[in-house]
Amino acid sequence: MAPELTCNYPDLKTLSAEGVKLLIFDLDGTLLDSMSVWHDVDVEFLGRYGYEVTPEYTDIVKRASIEDAARYTQEKYRIPLTWQEIVDTWESMVYEFYRSEVVLKEGAREYLDEAKKLGFKLCVTTALSKKNANASLEATGIKDLFDCVITLEDLDGNVNKGSPDIFLRATSYISAGGNVISPSQALVYDDVLQAIEGARSGGFKTCAVYDNIGCGGPGNWDSFAAGCDFSVFKF
Repeated sequence: MAPELTCNYPDLKTLSAEGVKLLIFDLDGTLLDSMSVWHDVDVEFLGRYGYEVTPEYTDIVKRASIEDAARYTQEKYRIPLTWQEIVDTWESMVYEFYRSEVVLKEGAREYLDEAKKLGFKLCVTTALSKKNANASLEATGIKDLFDCVITLEDLDGNVNKGSPDIFLRATSYISAGGNVISPSQALVYDDVLQAIEGARSGGFKTCAVYDNIGCGGPGNWDSFAAGCDFSVFKF
């Protein structure tokens, strides 16, 4: 367990009073205690071809869509599979975990329940495949709490969460229902710096979420949290 670290906790009643209407959550490493499964998959998969996972590799693939991560892996290590075959292999390795083993981070369910009672709109924005995202939401019993679930698969073009596009899609979806919401009225929760930077570039409020893999552990937390409007060590 990480040491207790300082944070600027996003109190829901305060957020509501300040005009925030939409809360946008990442899944892996933010709501789900799941980042280790991807590391385990990386270790097993690269190990099959005689390679070891490096910090550089982990940093690159955790920020990318699964397709981009597969392309990078295929090119860097000359894996004798197409990038689509790599994606299919990874998906088969992790699906069972998301379907039956994944758990929420401590306090996440209670936080979401309170947000729903207070009238916030809730959305998921994730680099997970639609299949794995839905499996994890159903397994943890929180799918019905969300007004929309948006994955990178839903976006046209070759984009990742370093772009604000996925977060803007969330506001557009909610606004289309008649409740017009601007980025300044939405708060994005994520454990990865690139995603936070993407949200910030789109005018969103941001909340850093601690994860020892996602944000890189205690040594990186202070600088990560300092660059956000809010920060959560533990829900």
